[in-house]
Amino acid sequence: MIDPACGSGHFLLGSFSRLIELWRKKEPGTKASVLVQRALDSVHGVDVNPYAIAIARFRLLLAALKECGITRLSDAPGFDIHLACGDSLLHGSPGGDQQTMGWAPMDHVYQPENRYALERLLRPKAYHAVVANPPYITPKDRALNQAYRNRYSTCHMKYSLAVPFLERIVSLAVQGGFTGQITANSFMKREFGKKLIEAFFPRVDLTHVIDTSGAYIPGHGTPTVILFARNQRPVAGTLRTVMGIRGEPSTPEDPSKGLVWSAIVAQVDRPDSQSEFVSVGNSPRELFHKHPWSIGGGGAAELKEQIDEASDARLGQLTDSIGITSFTLEDDLFLLPSQSARRHHIPNFAVRTMIIGDVIRDWTRADCDVALFPYDERFSPIPDDLAQPSLRYLWLGRTCIANNKMLTFPTEARV
Repeated sequence: MIDPACGSGHFLLGSFSRLIELWRKKEPGTKASVLVQRALDSVHGVDVNPYAIAIARFRLLLAALKECGITRLSDAPGFDIHLACGDSLLHGSPGGDQQTMGWAPMDHVYQPENRYALERLLRPKAYHAVVANPPYITPKDRALNQAYRNRYSTCHMKYSLAVPFLERIVSLAVQGGFTGQITANSFMKREFGKKLIEAFFPRVDLTHVIDTSGAYIPGHGTPTVILFARNQRPVAGTLRTVMGIRGEPSTPEDPSKGLVWSAIVAQVDRPDSQSEFVSVGNSPRELFHKHPWSIGGGGAAELKEQIDEASDARLGQLTDSIGITSFTLEDDLFLLPSQSARRHHIPNFAVRTMIIGDVIRDWTRADCDVALFPYDERFSPIPDDLAQPSLRYLWLGRTCIANNKMLTFPTEARV
């Protein structure tokens, strides 16, 4: 197995402990150090952070020594541990058809990494199991962002790294190999996940979609989902879905025994089961080839389907643009109650309704403040004796807003 975003090695340690247990059951008479090396030879990891790799290497070493009953480092055998520092999204060939990054004469490598170890670890279609909890961030560096876009067809708009990592994870598995990823569920509804859902998932055998947004995961504040898939064309017409109903009511002392997580573990192999926290079913595969996804349990998905079927029009047919349009960065200056705008005789074309998430509830919105909008063509240029020509302005008492700058004058003027 490999974890291409292994961090400090949680998945690697879990895999090692399971493998060594299986080897002991299969060959109880074989020397412990031999079985430990066999288990280590099946565990591989890559991470971009050299400190994380160092920690993971040390943790695996300690686990190996413990299995051998060795308490002193000086007595430790020379175990081979298969880890390397590098960017799994850039190094190696994601689909088998790209052999280098194309930055000849020298491919890009990070200073502390072993380039040849990376090429060996990140060879495509090499692993029976690939698991990862990749970063959920959007790549900020423009060159890196574009490099990922050039390499992975699923990168779309302001994509999260979880998107190309899913494509990479599948490419590392052998034909029919198993993959698992816990990742942010934002791709299910936000526009950047459209290519992943509509172009990539129809080509692979997605087997499980497990909503873990309600489960307590230490150190995680981001709602997550677990995706299991096999590197092959889809086989069945349905896939297993675990749909969330209710989140963890309180922080459990032992996260592995949290009520939501326990419900997921108990019900994942029981289709048509429902508890207080999750419901489980076999959902038609084609539902997961359309963006966005709805995996709310307790009848939420069915209710959404009924609403969609009963509607006369879709929101996209009623508006030209949906989403964030601007940031004022000066809310105290630009935002004010609508009645204040009327009291200052600000014309209607000079304001826009400012809708924020907190005022949207139960399919409607509450009263909203307005934002000054001094960009309309009906504004005249500021006189030359006040500012540069062609700047647009808005008078508010003795205050003038011009090109997002606030100017105050000693006498009141209103235009």
